[in-house]
Amino acid sequence: MHLIGVLGYGVLGWLSVGLWGEGVGVSLGLEAAFFLGLALVVGLFPVRLPGRGGAITTVGFAVDYACLLILGPAVAAWVGVVSFAVLLRRSPRVRQFFNQGQVVLSFAGAGWVYQGLGGEYVRSGGGPVAFGKLPVALVLCGVAFFGISSLLIATAMALWERRSVLGMWGVSFRWAAPRNLALAPFGLLMAMAYQAPGLGLGAVVLSLVPLVGARFAFQGAMEMLEVHRETVYALSNALEAYDPYTRNHSEVVTRYALSLGRELELSAAQLEALEWAGRLHDIGKCRQDWEPIIRKPGRPSSQEWEVIRQHPVEGSQLAEEMEFLPHTAGVVAKIVRAHHERLDGSGYPDGQAGEGICLEARILGVADAFEAMTAQRAYHQQRPPEAALEELRRCAGSQFDPRVVAAMERLWEQEELEVEAPLAQEAGELVGAGRVSAEGKA
Repeated sequence: MHLIGVLGYGVLGWLSVGLWGEGVGVSLGLEAAFFLGLALVVGLFPVRLPGRGGAITTVGFAVDYACLLILGPAVAAWVGVVSFAVLLRRSPRVRQFFNQGQVVLSFAGAGWVYQGLGGEYVRSGGGPVAFGKLPVALVLCGVAFFGISSLLIATAMALWERRSVLGMWGVSFRWAAPRNLALAPFGLLMAMAYQAPGLGLGAVVLSLVPLVGARFAFQGAMEMLEVHRETVYALSNALEAYDPYTRNHSEVVTRYALSLGRELELSAAQLEALEWAGRLHDIGKCRQDWEPIIRKPGRPSSQEWEVIRQHPVEGSQLAEEMEFLPHTAGVVAKIVRAHHERLDGSGYPDGQAGEGICLEARILGVADAFEAMTAQRAYHQQRPPEAALEELRRCAGSQFDPRVVAAMERLWEQEELEVEAPLAQEAGELVGAGRVSAEGKA
């Protein structure tokens, strides 16, 4: 992280020498201050992303892109450095230093691509820039800016968490690429408005109107998604109120599954579908004939096993009817249906085998079994995590995907699994319901 900061400030010095040679006047300073103000405003009014650990996003890419096209990389880099100094003033110094370095490198790299493809900056040109003749330069400039910035941040995150850079980028930034690049036309509109005769910065202010509209539309979409998320949470909580012996089960299984998904470098879309499926995987148990089965002493009868084997089917049907689920409810339903399938084909409900079982379902199956073995239940004693991992290893290749089991072991060795402490059981006495092993709870 320090290296990126040092490189960034070195490049900033080199850019500043060239800028000083061209002459710095009051007019340029006022325009830089204007874009600094815009950068601060959009930074102070972010949109919070649901389900991403408090992550936020802004429409700042459009402002950065416009600043680069109008004022060039040197001024844009200074605007980025100062804006990060203000917006991250309460963050650790090393974070500020890194972000200032990466924004300078991003502007410099994007400017190099743009100029190399024949692009000109509005402020330094002899006349209006014919942006209509520069489609390739404009597109690759935006791609370079986002690509350099996101790869530098992903590299820092990967080094910190000891993961691959491309895997970290895929999880953390692939989802953001189309959203950010879609803002580039707003930045181009600002640059085109700026060079309109007699308008200048006044036209830039007017061109902010659609950008503000886009920001509030995006915020509305995120708020709606948060409502959908809360709906799924409510369904999950309703199930666990119905069966108090598995209280918090879906929450913990989802947490384990997401940790496994990140370790196996699933895409952001796959992780989001896995999260929804984790919360809904047992929703099919919300039926009247389930309670007598789970409370019955001894092993279930053949008729009761038929009821048990139906809960993934009924859960998948419920998930498929939830049209608000992202990345199509069908993907979530597929994971829910297959989470009790086994690698050797002896699972249920469809007897799928091997790679025929989607990876997300194989991950969910391991997470579900691990939670069932390590959590306190009235019908079995809580197993130590080491014993649960040994059981997963024993069943790897027949019941569980060995690659997923190995990922679970790595997470445990790296102390990235927080195993639940025994939960107080508030329900009445429950007589033993047979051996619980890596099959997990029914």
